This record gives sequence, structure tokens and C-alpha cells, in this order.
Amino acid sequence: MHRLSGQTIIFMPGMDGTGISFEPLGQLLPRDVNVKVVRYPADRLLGFEETLQCVTEQVQTDDMTIIIAESFSGPVAVALVGSGQLKAKCLILSATFARSPRPLLLKTLSYLPLELLIKLPLPRFLLKYIVKGGEESVEVFHALLQRIRAMVPAKVLAHRLNVINQTDVRGWLSKLTVPCLYLQATLDRAVPASALFDFTEAVADLRVTRIRGPHFILQAQPRESLAAIENFMALIAKDSG
Repeated sequence: MHRLSGQTIIFMPGMDGTGISFEPLGQLLPRDVNVKVVRYPADRLLGFEETLQCVTEQVQTDDMTIIIAESFSGPVAVALVGSGQLKAKCLILSATFARSPRPLLLKTLSYLPLELLIKLPLPRFLLKYIVKGGEESVEVFHALLQRIRAMVPAKVLAHRLNVINQTDVRGWLSKLTVPCLYLQATLDRAVPASALFDFTEAVADLRVTRIRGPHFILQAQPRESLAAIENFMALIAKDSG
């Protein structure tokens, strides 16, 4: 039987907040997996505390729930699970951070016309640099980016970048009492490898899996990501058995 068969998964998305980034991984899951995708509103500018409330209003969890939090949602999940507002069997953190991953860059961007910059077409050479996965990956992410732009206004994305730069949930890391898995993308251009240190220093039950690929690792390497999650679930089952 598949390790995730019959399980309940809550997916918390990256900065776009649409949940479409879960599609590549979701398509590989067994049909009997109960999936709930959290979505952040595209018509409101939420602060961090409001984002926490937005999640709790959408989902109810118990100690058999698997939470997968990607990038922007990582600190949201840490705060909610660490504070006990969300219960979980385990927490899977993908290419994420506990505090601003690029404080100087994000501070600099705050002085620029960020909304306008987000609206501009992304040059192909820059997309290739960000994705770091060959022409096929570039096409996948170009299509994904187009869908996100059609669904989420630039001002919302710009606001979420500012929220990221103000985020710091390191105080909640030591409160995590459930098994945690950190998926680290080895070619991540957005979150530096050093972001992992906050987790390794404070989370009592943490496993780390490094996967070769870009920041968008769940989309670029869905099979490898799923294999890492399955191995993690097998370890949890072994430890609890």
C-alpha cells in the first residue's frame, strides 16, 4: 500500500497563494488521499497575523493530518503548528524560511516601483536563471507564471514580499513537537541554504532531504519530492511502531 494512501494532506501554498503550485505533486498522489489546498485571497492585503487567521478559517486539522507548507507558507505553518492552533501528524516544509531569507535584497526592492516590475514580462534568460532546470522546466514555469499573473494582482504579490521581509517565527521553532521534514532545493535562488540553520538549531525532531532543483522544487521535481515524503512517512511509522 502507498504510504500516503488514505491520509489527509493540507497544502499551504507559496507567495502566489493560489494553490496551483501543488498540481504536479497532487497528480502523483493516490486517489484516496484527502487533499485540502489553502488559498490566500487575491483581493485583500493581509498582514502576517491576518494570514494565520485566513488559514485557520479554511481548515480544521487533527493529529492525523499531514501539513505541507511551501516557501511563503512555511513560517505561517510553523507559527500555527507551534502555537497549537493547527494540529498535525507531521509538518513538511519545502524551500522555506523562519525569517526573511534575503533581507537586504527585499529592503532594496521596497524602494523600487515593485508593482510595475512584477507586471513586466520576465526575460527568458532571467527565468532560466531562476528555474535552473533546462528548457522543459522553463516552459512549465512560464505557463505557471502566466496563470499566477492572471489570478493575482501585482500589488498583492508586492505586499507579500514586504510581509516576508518582516517575518520572524524563530521563537516558534522550538515549540514544534511533531516530526518535521525540510525539503531543501540545492539550486534555490530565492532561499539561501543558510535558511536551514534556524530549523536545525531549534527543531527537536527534524529530518532534511536535499533535492537537486530550483526553489520551486515541488513543481520541478514532484517525483523526487514525493519519494522524500514517502520515506519520511515510513520513518514516522517505524518510530511510532
